[in-house]
Order: sequence, then C-alpha cells, then structure tokens
Amino acid sequence: MITTVLLGLLPVGPASAADDECRVSELTSARVTASVRFKHEGEDYSKAEGLLTVKVPKSWSRAPDLLLNGDTERYRTAMRCLLRFPDDPFPYRDTEGRTAAPEVTVEEKWVTVDQRVLTWVTGLQTRHFGPWSLTVGDRLWRLELMPPSALGRAWWRKVTVDLGGRPARQVSSPPTTGGPTELTWVQRKASGKPPEIDVTLQPPAAKASAARWSEHPWYVLDALGWLPLHGALLVLVLLTARAVRRESVSAPSAGAVPRTTRNLLIVAGLAFAITVVQLFDDTLLGHFARQGTAPFWTDEHRISVHMGLALLTGLGLCGFGRPGRAALAAVVAATGSGLAVACRPEWFALPSGLWLDWVNAPDDVLRFRDGGGLVAFTASCTCVVFVWLVGVTAVLLRLWRAAGSTAPGRTPGRFPHAWLAASAVLSVALCAVSLWSAQNVWEHQSWLSRRNASEDYGLWHMATLFADLRWFPSDWLDWFHGTYFWWWAPSLAILAVLRARDTAAVPVTALPSAAELRTLKAFFVVCVAPVVGWYAGVPLPLLSLLALWLVLSGLLALGTRRAVLNRELPRTGHRLHEVARGADRQRLLNAARRHRELHAQLRRLEQGQQEEDRFRLEGELDRLHRLPHPSPPPGLPNTWIRLPPSIGPVELALAWGPRATAWGNGCRAAYFAAVFAVPGVVLLVWADHVRGIRWADKFVQRFGLVDTVTAAVALELLWVGAGFTLGVLWRVLPGRRGPVRAAGLAFVYASPVLVQLAGSRLVGQPLGTWPLELSLVLLVLTLTGLAMDIDTFRGERRYWPTRTGLLLSVYQWRTASVQMAFLVGQLVALVTIWQQLKGNDPMILIERSPSESTGGSGN
Repeated sequence: MITTVLLGLLPVGPASAADDECRVSELTSARVTASVRFKHEGEDYSKAEGLLTVKVPKSWSRAPDLLLNGDTERYRTAMRCLLRFPDDPFPYRDTEGRTAAPEVTVEEKWVTVDQRVLTWVTGLQTRHFGPWSLTVGDRLWRLELMPPSALGRAWWRKVTVDLGGRPARQVSSPPTTGGPTELTWVQRKASGKPPEIDVTLQPPAAKASAARWSEHPWYVLDALGWLPLHGALLVLVLLTARAVRRESVSAPSAGAVPRTTRNLLIVAGLAFAITVVQLFDDTLLGHFARQGTAPFWTDEHRISVHMGLALLTGLGLCGFGRPGRAALAAVVAATGSGLAVACRPEWFALPSGLWLDWVNAPDDVLRFRDGGGLVAFTASCTCVVFVWLVGVTAVLLRLWRAAGSTAPGRTPGRFPHAWLAASAVLSVALCAVSLWSAQNVWEHQSWLSRRNASEDYGLWHMATLFADLRWFPSDWLDWFHGTYFWWWAPSLAILAVLRARDTAAVPVTALPSAAELRTLKAFFVVCVAPVVGWYAGVPLPLLSLLALWLVLSGLLALGTRRAVLNRELPRTGHRLHEVARGADRQRLLNAARRHRELHAQLRRLEQGQQEEDRFRLEGELDRLHRLPHPSPPPGLPNTWIRLPPSIGPVELALAWGPRATAWGNGCRAAYFAAVFAVPGVVLLVWADHVRGIRWADKFVQRFGLVDTVTAAVALELLWVGAGFTLGVLWRVLPGRRGPVRAAGLAFVYASPVLVQLAGSRLVGQPLGTWPLELSLVLLVLTLTGLAMDIDTFRGERRYWPTRTGLLLSVYQWRTASVQMAFLVGQLVALVTIWQQLKGNDPMILIERSPSESTGGSGN
C-alpha cells in the first residue's frame, strides 16, 4: 500500500493520445507470450512463422471491442493497441502474411487474442511481421523483438525463438532456457518490461542466395539465366524448319508445307522477340534507373514505356495474324486510346509520370480522384488486353488455317465478329477483376488503419491503389506471354506443319520420316515438356532441357532397334514395316483375330475341355507367323518368311495402331488423352490452385482467378499434346503393348523433373506437386495406350459385351492376373496421392511487386 501511494505521488508526464485511446494503464496486468519459428528446408525461401498471444483482463475498456466485426473502427482501434503502434494511424505492412484474422477467445476473467503471421525472405529489405523485425543482409540476418508500445508494461511471460536448426551468430541478452538453435526467454514474475531480444543468424547459403538474387543487379542476371532456354528453343525450331524444307514432298496439296513452315519461322521469331521484351522490360529499366541512365524514360515515364511495349507487342501479333478490317479498326482505336493515356496523362486527370505522391502532392491525388483518373487508366489497361487478345486469336487462326489451305497467297478465312465481341468483354472483365484484387490487397495490408481519422486516409488509399494498378501492362506480359503464349503459338505452328505434311504425303508412309521425327521432338520439347530449373534463386533450365533431349533421343534410338515395325526379318535384312504395308492392315487384323482364337483353343485343349488335333492348330498358327517374302528369288513368287522371335500377328497389328497414318494415330491418341486427362486436370488444379488457403490467395492476385482457368486449359493442352506425341510415335516406340510404349514416353516427360527434384533435394527446396503430376501423367498415358490397343480391334467391339473383355482377349491375359495388377495399381496411386496431399495447408504472403521494391523483376 505504501509503494502504491508513493508511485501515485510521483510526477507523471503528459499522456499521449494513443495512451488515452488504448488505456495503457489498464493493460499492465495483461499477459503476453510470443514465438517465432524459422523454416529453411523444404521451402523456396526461408520462412518465419510468428505467434503472438495476448491475454487482456475483461476490465480493459477496449476488451468488448475485440468481439466486434472487423470492419468497425472500434475493433481496429482495439487490435491496433495490442498488435501495432497506436501512435501510427496508418499502419501498412506488405511483408506480413496472415491466413486469417486474429482469433479472439473469451474466458472467465480474460479475453485472449491469438495472431498468427508469417513472412518469406524474398529480398534484402527489412521485414516486419507481428512484433518482430527481420533485417536481411547479404549473409547475416538480424531478428529483433519490437513489442507494441501499449504492451510495454505488460507481463511478457515467455518468448521463444526457433532458428530452424541454425545456431545463432550473436545474441544480445542471454536466454533463460533452450539450446543453440532454440532460445527461450522466461519471466517468472511481472517485471513491467519486455525482454530485449536481438539475435543474429546465418541462414543456409541456398536461402541467402535465393533472397539476394532478386536484388540489384542480380535480377538482370536472372533474366539472362532464362534467356538461353528460349534461345535454345528458337534454334531448335529453326533446325526443324530447315529439315522440313530439305525433305520435300510432291503432291497437289504440297503448297501448304512451305506456307506452314514459313509461318513456323515467323511465329518462333516473334515469340522470341516478345519473350526478350517480357524478360527485360522491368529488369533493364530498373537497372538503368538505379544507374541514373536516361532518367526521362527509365524513371519519369517508366509506366508509359511499359504501356507502349505492351501495345507494340500486341500490334506485332495483329500484324502477323491479319485479323480483318473490323477487328483491325477496333485494334487501331484501342491502340490510340492506350497511347493517348500513356503520352498525355494530364488529359485524363492522371499525374505526369503516372505516379501519385499523397504526402508531398495531395492536389494531384484529389485531381486524380475527382477527375476519374483511375477509370481512365483502367480503360487503357483494357485496351492493352484487347489488342493482345485479338492478336493472339488472329495468330492461332492463321496458323491452323494455313495447314488446310491449298491456294497460294493469303490464307482464306475471316476474324469472327463474335470472337471480337468476346475479346472486348473479356478485356473489360480482366481489368475489372485486377482492380478488385488490388483493393483486396489494400484491405489485407492496411486492415488496422484508421479509416475516418482524416482526409489523408482517402488520399493514401487512392495513391496506393493506383501504385498497384500502374504495373498492369508489365504484369500482363509476364503472366500471359511468360506463362502461356510463348509455347502455345509455336506448338500450334508445329502441329500445322505436321498436318500439312500428312495431307501432302503421297504415297502414305508407314513410319514418320527423319524430318517428321525432328519436328515431333521439337513439338514435345516446346509443347509437352515441363519447364523447370530454378535452384536457390539461380535459373539453370538448360540442364533439364539437355536431360530431356538426351532421354528422348535415346528412346527413339532404342525404337529403331526394338520397335516392332523396325525389327529385321530373318535372313533378308528387310524390316517389318517394309513388308507389312498399310494396305495389308485388314489382312493383319484378320490374322491377329484368328491367332487369338487358335490360342484359346490350345488353352482349352490343355485343360481337357475339348478334343482337337493339336498338330493342325499348331500348323495353322505356324502359317499365321509367316509373311510373303519382300523380294522372292526368281521363279519362286510364293516364298514365305517367318516373323521375328516374340513377334506374332497380334503384336504386328497392335504396332500399326488404330489408324492408317501416323497423323491419324496421333489425333486418335490425343482424343483419348483429352478424355482421360479431365479428372487429372481437376485434381491438379485443386492441389495447386484451390486446396487450403490457395483459393483465398486468388482474390489478392492480379490474375489469380483467371489463372485458375488458364492453368486448367494449359494442363489439358499439355496432356493432349503428350497423347498426340504418343500416337504419332506409336510405330517407332519400343514395346509390344500400348502401356509399354506409354511408359517410355512418360519417362521422357519425367526426366527434366527428376533433374529438378535432385537439385531441389540439394538446396532444400520443396518438391511441390511434381510427384502427383508425374503419377497422373503416367496414368493418363497408360490409359491412352490401352485405349489405342482396344481401338485397333474396334471392328470386334460388337462381339464383346465390354471393352475389358476385348482387352483381355487382345492381351491374352487371365482375369485373375488383371484384377491383381489393377488392385496393386490402385493401391500405389492412392498411396502416392495421399503422400502428396497430406500435410498442412499452404499459407499466403502478399508481397510488393519486385518492380516497385527493387526496380526490376525476377522470374
């Protein structure tokens, strides 16, 4: 009592407005625990997760406000007192990720607030999350506890720092308990002062590299690291076009071949040029801005340059696609509107340089808000998207129409007006959703701000919203072209070349020619193969590309010796595809059917179910294993020659596939793959885009929602392309059954991913959903191979009640063995999927655009 009286008589300084607002004197009995845990292994970047638990007495005046709706000012004020610095009316954090709002629990005497936050160390800037501050250096990181000022006299009972298995390099105050990698400060009694925690740690070299690689000047090297991949693809396409031109075809419809080849060269060059712009538009401008080079373009009018580059690349696509008069008029109008906003922003209530400074130039923000500047800039972004969508559609239409056109000159056809209207609607929707996502980001990062404090909040809000949206033109190139279009257009151009060659092939050849094999390899690399090769922030995609090329070449080389149609006939030197021609397919199918019937009779004979002349059955089987001699000796026109060992009539029929040409087999396999891939696409989209908090993350990403749709389309196209490749290469792949052929191609697909997984193990990166995707690719291709084998004998389908029965007859399998194999396969699939999908849900983190924070963008 004496102590209390003496403390009451001591002079007290004037209370701040924040102290009065938070009733700091009522929080002296509050109890606080805090923890932070680093995780380095199994992440692309080092992750720090924090938990702050504050127990305030019910007698605190603000305690009832903690139970209000999050949109109320009283709730934000109470949370700001416990979690931030109440003196700051506009707290804003773009390095703090939250999966949900703080959890509030009411007890008998206490109200408990639990806040979970996290941050990924993606750069060298200082990161604030919860009560922690992390200063990231080149090699050493500094972690400090920065308790909210309103809790400065509370009882900090326990503070724990888990360094993720890395001993500290320096600790300011000795911990109470713990070890080298986990430090704990415990206060047994209320001391009125939080512990002073200042820890220096050294992360793994791989994680330090990943954080440093996004900084200046390393982000320029990041773009240079991805450029060789696109350069190698361009060289591959050029070599493919040269091989096609050298291997001429003579037919009335052969004019489509040089036309599609020319289109392939143009599209490959155009895609490479746009890729260069996409890789270096941010990085070089940011680098030059840091160096003070050409500040008029790199600093003062940087956004206008991005707008101009986005429109210019879209016009390049329209120039090649030649969409037609109506579409061209709409494109010219949209381009003019976008350039007017970029070159004369003051006409549209936009600031010079397209940058708002609400602190030093509030009048510009007021003019921007009242004059509809945000609407004008959003409309200019809509023009960019519209020009691109029209150009992309026109390019795809021209590429495909050229393969079926026989007349020289311009490809016939027009740009459908319905597609023009759809492009306009989609452009408006994309930009509207982008503006909405920018607002969601603002709500997430400024959720504790005082909304009705003054007019400054509105100015700050508008300036920050525009600062996010102004990067739309650059982000559009990075997302749409950098993720999808760079491989969509060349893939379709390669398909058009193959289609034109199939139409012009006279006579029809059994196997793909050398030029067609090179074209198919290029198609698989460009369209189907996964793009991987990111290790600790360093892009090395050529390693995975080299592994893919070697495995694919090895598989085809093995097929030249072990494929059924490439097997040599005994004593003649001829290969099977030279003897068993496409015109003999029906005879081969009849022989295969008779072969299966005779084998069934032999099995029943062995089981004593019927009485037959075994020698007669074996003699007929022996005759079915013979083919006419390809070059019989003079005077012996009816000479026969035996099939190679392990090759029978069934294997020979299966080797031809269900269609007469390789292109027909490819289209048939693409159809089967498209059907079988739908469940896999749904599963992967759920795992990568919807599972856990990932769906909520879509609402704060600029192209998050539409990316879910485009990712599903891209996955479907990828697996359709894999099925098409399987079908076209059906006759040159090793193996006697469809699943064996599919397994070889699935291994080719997995080869670059296996290189990535090995590197990820070395640098401690996560495996992601790659194991799940590889298992699904194998499953889809295996089912496609089975369907191709069934479709080969589709003429017998009406004689069998189910396709399974036909398959058992074709493969001559026993029912028990098939059921056992099916069960084992199902168990393996279930275990794989469970191992892949179990675990904690991912957590989100909203970061400022690299182009804003560092002056450039990484990949």
